[in-house]
Amino acid sequence: VIYNAARACIQKASTQHALNLMWNYPEVNGATELWKACQEEGARDYTPLCKLFGTKPHSTGLPGIEKHDPKTLQVDATSADSLYHIPDNSIDAIITDPPYYATIQYAELSDFFYVWMRRVLGDIFPQLFFTDLTDKDREAVANPSRFRNMGTSPDDLANQDYEAKMALAFGEHYRVLRDDGVMTVQFNHKESGAWDVLAKSLIDAGFEITASWAVSTENPQNLHQAKKNSVSSTVLLICRKRDPNAGQAWWDDLRPEVANLVEQKAPDYEANNITGIDLYLSAFGPALNVFSRQYPILNSSGQEVRPEEAFAEARVAIANYRFRNLVQTETAGFDPLTQWYLLAWDAFKAREFPFDEARQLALAIGGFNVSDLAKTHKLLDSTSGTCKLLTPQQRLKKRAFSFNDQEFESQHLVDGLHAIIAIYAEEENLQLVRRFLKNTGLVSNDLFMKTLEVAFKVIPDKTPEYQTLLNLWLGMDEIKAKVVIEQMELNLEGGGQLNLFEE
Repeated sequence: VIYNAARACIQKASTQHALNLMWNYPEVNGATELWKACQEEGARDYTPLCKLFGTKPHSTGLPGIEKHDPKTLQVDATSADSLYHIPDNSIDAIITDPPYYATIQYAELSDFFYVWMRRVLGDIFPQLFFTDLTDKDREAVANPSRFRNMGTSPDDLANQDYEAKMALAFGEHYRVLRDDGVMTVQFNHKESGAWDVLAKSLIDAGFEITASWAVSTENPQNLHQAKKNSVSSTVLLICRKRDPNAGQAWWDDLRPEVANLVEQKAPDYEANNITGIDLYLSAFGPALNVFSRQYPILNSSGQEVRPEEAFAEARVAIANYRFRNLVQTETAGFDPLTQWYLLAWDAFKAREFPFDEARQLALAIGGFNVSDLAKTHKLLDSTSGTCKLLTPQQRLKKRAFSFNDQEFESQHLVDGLHAIIAIYAEEENLQLVRRFLKNTGLVSNDLFMKTLEVAFKVIPDKTPEYQTLLNLWLGMDEIKAKVVIEQMELNLEGGGQLNLFEE
């Protein structure tokens, strides 16, 4: 436990998916309030379970002790890849929440509790506590640290290990499931690589994804979620045994079907408040619906295609769908860099996000190399697997563009957008912005004005970029006449950004 000095009490040892070194772990007498709290928490979880299984409590005459009607309920502490005690084709339904790739190192975290539980329960359940620590060799997670100094990439070996172990588990699920049975797989991860490995394991085991639902499950207030642009939705994959006579298929034939189904499902997801990066990941379900019907899927060269190809096609479909919805007009003429910038804000709703997601979005849009985002266009900085969108002022200092109207030559609309933000941020003079727009011709460029309008839709209103654009919109009739701000809410709290403009 941890001592909370502010409240003068103890609290959980960890509030996130990690155990950080702390210097304020206290000792506590568990015989008083701690025991009472554990009792209450156990009863709080146990009571709904009884109702769920339809048991009827009967008083035993002892306070707090209840007796229940017998039910056919069996709880086993065993590995999912070794269900030897369950006969073939005997289970109607399987619901599984498998490890989320490398997100949580369960065994390492469990050691913190295991050593104490072993001392207390080791004599009662010796079969569960016969090792000093948890078994990490059989754990189905992607843990590169276990594969260092092996002569090849630790990440690649970790991926292969995770895929092999998931395939063994799903193979056992396939064996025990009835031919008309159904399996529901719950998965939540923002990296397409994790989805690729999970999907390949399911398909290799003989399953077909027949339906999928995206459900909002994560609390954004959780410390492991807050300020991390985390995925807040979980995708439920409904799996059935694939027809053994389905045969192979060609990816070129399936690709348009994937795109069409994804775009067809996208409005339904949005109607259920699935937006941003969650919308892109939710599209993986429909993509797998098409991709998993037959096996294997081959490309024009006769090589097997992995699920990641279907996910890439789903990203393209969602990117096109979102951009059409944002501009509400013909999308031709918008340069790829500007599309990427607007869709990045639309998807991630944060300045910082994983670099791989930036790469995947760039591939979905096409037209430029993802490395150019940092090296050539100075649109972001990237370090240690993450990237961060630069502000207009930061880009100006890196000479990504010029706000001198005689020198401005960029073909990218986002550079013009950043130029007017930088001008006003530096000078707070509307006349300079007005002159820049006139001399560069941007004031009469409908695509630029539409870019400005979309920026209001996707850039969070607490950012300096949004507040500067809002000041420009309020002070310049030539912008206000062409740019519509939907459901505009002017926040005057905290000193306000709505100032008197200097001419």
